[in-house]
Amino acid sequence: MRRRGSAGRGVAAALFALSLGGVAAAQTDPGDHSAHHPPPRPSPAAGATAPASPGGGGATTHATPPTPGAAAAAGMGCGGMMGCMGAGPRPFYATLLGMPALTPEARRFIEDEAQRRIGWGSQAIATGQARLHRALEEEGAAAVERATAGIREGLLLLESGTAALRVTEAGTPPRQLALAWFRDQLGVPSADAPMAMDDGPWGLSWYHLTTMAFLVAFLLGTLLIQYARMRRVGALVQRLSPAAAPAGGTGPAPSGVPPSPGPGAAQAAPVASAAPTPEAPAAPSGPTAALPPATPGRPWKGLLRVAAIFPETPNVKTFRLMEPEGGAIPFTFQPGQFLTFSAAIEGRRVSRSYTIASSPSRRDHVEITVKREEQGLESRHLHDRVKVGDLLEVSGPAGAFTFAGRESDSIVLIAGGVGITPMMSVIRFLTDRAWPGEIHFLYGARSTLDFIFRDELEYLQRRHPNLHVAATMSSRAEGTAWMGPQGQISREFIARSVPDIARRRVHLCGPPPMMEAVQAALAELGVPKEQVRTEAFGPAKGRAAVAPVAPIPTTPAPAGAPAAVAPAVPAAVVAPPTATAKVDFVRSGKTAPLAPDQTVLEAAEAVGVAIDYSCRVGTCGTCMVPLKAGAVTMEVEDGLPPEEKARGMILACQAKSVGNLLVEA
Repeated sequence: MRRRGSAGRGVAAALFALSLGGVAAAQTDPGDHSAHHPPPRPSPAAGATAPASPGGGGATTHATPPTPGAAAAAGMGCGGMMGCMGAGPRPFYATLLGMPALTPEARRFIEDEAQRRIGWGSQAIATGQARLHRALEEEGAAAVERATAGIREGLLLLESGTAALRVTEAGTPPRQLALAWFRDQLGVPSADAPMAMDDGPWGLSWYHLTTMAFLVAFLLGTLLIQYARMRRVGALVQRLSPAAAPAGGTGPAPSGVPPSPGPGAAQAAPVASAAPTPEAPAAPSGPTAALPPATPGRPWKGLLRVAAIFPETPNVKTFRLMEPEGGAIPFTFQPGQFLTFSAAIEGRRVSRSYTIASSPSRRDHVEITVKREEQGLESRHLHDRVKVGDLLEVSGPAGAFTFAGRESDSIVLIAGGVGITPMMSVIRFLTDRAWPGEIHFLYGARSTLDFIFRDELEYLQRRHPNLHVAATMSSRAEGTAWMGPQGQISREFIARSVPDIARRRVHLCGPPPMMEAVQAALAELGVPKEQVRTEAFGPAKGRAAVAPVAPIPTTPAPAGAPAAVAPAVPAAVVAPPTATAKVDFVRSGKTAPLAPDQTVLEAAEAVGVAIDYSCRVGTCGTCMVPLKAGAVTMEVEDGLPPEEKARGMILACQAKSVGNLLVEA
């Protein structure tokens, strides 16, 4: 079996050698090399030239053959076969490449050159031998090396001459002769050389098959690595995309949940309420289209570090929270959700909920904006005692008062006081994502000094033409400039600020009195009730339960809520509710009386049955428990998914009954 493609590779090697401008030939054939450097003509008196020795030695008194390059140059002068082409003679074998056929003229040229090379080679060998003998006797190692080089060059000349004669006798074309010479000098195997390796399947050598198998394995490995990278990227994108925190959980809260506040503590939190949600219009195209929908689940619970504190107004601060060890925050949330903070304050355990004001797209931190309330234990604790570097105990997120851009092609956000916090989360998120829909933000504050995020809203409005901000102040603070509207958010103010509001989705958040007035104005403007979502900032509904221990003062409304908060009433002053039914708690084996206006959570607290909770207003779902027997009514069910309700789950903070109940708690 012969090596395939060897002739083609030989031609390529020869052409490569030619591209070196005769360098390869100069390394092997002194005649071809000397053709570029003809020596001086011999002196007639001498009868012979005395050139440098073939080995590079100096002049000598011994007669030497004419320099092969000079003879080649003489044979290749302007009268030669190829002509001088205006650039001097060409080397012998390079000249042969231009002779495709062995014509009589080419044959004579080759034979003459071959005879000259044989003569030069013989004389060079004889001269080199004489120099070698003398060098061995007299001159030392350097002279021996030069004499040896001369003998080697003579052998090369002799071999090239005899090879040329042998080829011309066989009728080989000159070009093939030149290619064979270059192939031999470069060590390229000829077409007649046997294959070094046995053939494998399909007529391919094992070398080829092994190489192909390696390349295929490398390609498959690269594809697998790329596939794994894409899966990791997809998982990372899904994790970083804001997903809704739980609307409710089916199991108990994670371990380590702080003990609930003592009976009598009506927990204040954002109160979310909305009419049944109609079918949402098609979501506008844009970056938010890829935002994953909210998915119920259990809330996260852990510690966050206070990274920075920013004063917003004289009595409002923003707290930036980060993962204690760095990196992304350990949960995702939807714009408008809230977190619950727990702390031991003045010897008692207090839990308080604050809406997240930052955008879910900012994964390295989360921010809450809190107004300091004189009666608020948690808000006073945050404002007066918490400093940068402190760790806060946090759980959540929770809440259904959210908007991420999928629900409608435009949004109207109306807020009063610190009710601006969920609206800022929505505005920041939508502008971060360059949401294409129209965003109308209407805001009311008591004075210009109480206008939270004023500078940022002006900045965002300049950068985003689809963001429209309208604000009204109840009064103008002394020493401040305000050229905008004054007064409350009224029907006229809404109609003037938002065109075609009747066809738009509306989110409303603020103190209860302000919300009631705005809801009435929206109804007069023709806004359907099902298009309005609300979240009230104020004390939780429901009365405090009577407990056998000293009560904890009522936790105040979220920071910034202007609604008045009544001080805590000692348990001894609160009249016991008139029980018309009872509730049996299966796991704890306890029974509690249940008044018509009393919730299951309040009845459980009265007899010391622990039920985890967070917001106490029916939005977070933390207090979800199974109802084994009986029937209840619930004023707010935002934290209870329909499928959980179908399974018999109830919200303990909302469930009331006039009949007996059997609850698993």
